[in-house]
Amino acid sequence: MANESPIIVRFANEFEKELYRLSRKYRSIRRDVEPIIEQLQEGRLLGDRLAGFTSDLC
Repeated sequence: MANESPIIVRFANEFEKELYRLSRKYRSIRRDVEPIIEQLQEGRLLGDRLAGFTSDLC
């Protein structure tokens, strides 16, 4: 659909701090996280769907 609004991914402060801390030890962590962020922005949900939950939670 062309009319879909873009999905904006915002990080929690704790996530940003931990990502920064971990980036000192693991130099490629930002490159590792980038594809996940891109998938979320495209609207593709990651992970497995749990039984008993409906899609109208979001």
